[in-house]
Amino acid sequence: MTTRPSSSPYRTGSPPTENTLPTEHALSPQNTLPTGNALPEEGLPTDRVLADLAGLCAADHDYRDGTVFNSICSTPLPIAERVFAAHQQANLGDNRIFPSLPRAEAEVTAMLAGLMDGPGAAGVATSGGTEANLLAVLAAVRRHQRRFGDGVPARVLLGDSAHFSFDKIAALLPVEVVRVPSDQRLRVDTARLLPLITPDTALVVATAGSSESGAVDDVPAIAAHASAFGVPVHVDAATGGFLVPFARELGEPLPPIGLSVPGVTSVTLDPHKYGGAPIPAGHVLFRDPEDLAALRTASHYRGTFDHHALLGTRPGGALLATWAALRAQGRSGYREAVAGLWERRELLVRLLADAGFEVAPRPELTVVTVRHPSPEKLVDALERRGLIASVARRLGLLRLVVHWHQSEQQLRCLVAVLAEVNGGGP
Repeated sequence: MTTRPSSSPYRTGSPPTENTLPTEHALSPQNTLPTGNALPEEGLPTDRVLADLAGLCAADHDYRDGTVFNSICSTPLPIAERVFAAHQQANLGDNRIFPSLPRAEAEVTAMLAGLMDGPGAAGVATSGGTEANLLAVLAAVRRHQRRFGDGVPARVLLGDSAHFSFDKIAALLPVEVVRVPSDQRLRVDTARLLPLITPDTALVVATAGSSESGAVDDVPAIAAHASAFGVPVHVDAATGGFLVPFARELGEPLPPIGLSVPGVTSVTLDPHKYGGAPIPAGHVLFRDPEDLAALRTASHYRGTFDHHALLGTRPGGALLATWAALRAQGRSGYREAVAGLWERRELLVRLLADAGFEVAPRPELTVVTVRHPSPEKLVDALERRGLIASVARRLGLLRLVVHWHQSEQQLRCLVAVLAEVNGGGP
């Protein structure tokens, strides 16, 4: 057993469990609930329920056990876990019972606005990037309707690399989505995107950290061109929001992605990814408070605040845990965490190259993609050994994600198993 690497972002708490990687991952019929799916007539004893729950969850992975290499989420910071557990009853939908929550939401908004170089920005806590993106598109649609009425289609431009949450959004909102191919670095091809922007475009979406490849779009170029036509730009930084600013401070050649970029009108962040907050914890920021005001839904109850998010009952415990994580880490804590992630990413890239794998394109954030004739077979073989990787299906690439729940030794074990299964293993 080894200890957590010195580059861990966690300042407190016990180290993750290290292990040698298993050869098989048990998925047995015994893991099913013996009582079936029916609601029991009489309540079961607590010990029985907990034993059944243990069986139900027996095949689950733990981020810290050295088997998870596909996730941009991780175990929350210890302080965030404590706060979340202590405030599970807190409801962001009822400010009279929980007056702390509107204040916490305003303070989290201010901290995230500072991170995105947008002091004075308005914001709202969400369940994650999907809801945050939906709210940003909805605000753009309402802005578009104020300018052009309902007769002009609300056209939204985005890259093929945009998150699939926009597929859901396109099915829910009155928008006409135009998708633009990616360039060789898997970013949206600006040479194809910019000529499509016209004065009646409702919104342009830029991605700051594709969940498939980690690619970061050229936000300044996109926003400069769009702003010349008065077209708003939304930056989906659900993956990169807690990575890009600190990587830039460390000297990495990444573009600015926040509200300091002229023309960027809204930004999505996900504290439950690289921010150390528990799930669900997302946020959306708006440069212009009027865009947030356009999302207002009046409450039916005297003294209860109007709503600006999609959800009514919202988990206040997640917001308070986010508040605690941001204050406990501070900029220096996140900067240290990102430095450690970049060290481990470079180690993984070197190990893969030494093992004969082609890493392509060069990773910009924490997603490492590998060209292989049969990435699905590699992932299936890894999973039979208890290791979780993924395939970016649209790209046909093996996808590996570096996170702070991994140690250097675990990354070495991963590549060793990859090399084994690639050399003729099952």
